[in-house]
Amino acid sequence: MDRITLARHRCADDTGASTAMMLTIFAALMVLFAATLTLIQVQIAASRAAVAADLAALSAADAARGLMVGEPCAIAESTVAAHGATMDSCDISAPGVAHIQVSVASPIGLDATAESRAGPKQP
Repeated sequence: MDRITLARHRCADDTGASTAMMLTIFAALMVLFAATLTLIQVQIAASRAAVAADLAALSAADAARGLMVGEPCAIAESTVAAHGATMDSCDISAPGVAHIQVSVASPIGLDATAESRAGPKQP
């Protein structure tokens, strides 16, 4: 046999090709799985931040209107801390109106933030 015949004979043999293809497919699926888990973690952190901000704004607005005893921002801070978040800002602008900004750290190192307002309707 000459060189060309041997080269054609070697190229025609597909032994091991399916293993390489399956490893490539498996690696691609693992990358997609990791990306999906990352997005889910960020979504969970954003949802937790939104809930903490909403509840803190409601409790601060109630305290500002006199429906709860205590300082509005302190009550909002305790509400935020109970939800595992940190309060970035608390502003009681008008009587009974509270603006709260909250952040939650996600397990992958990103911070999710949320802002909420509670109180009577503004004109």
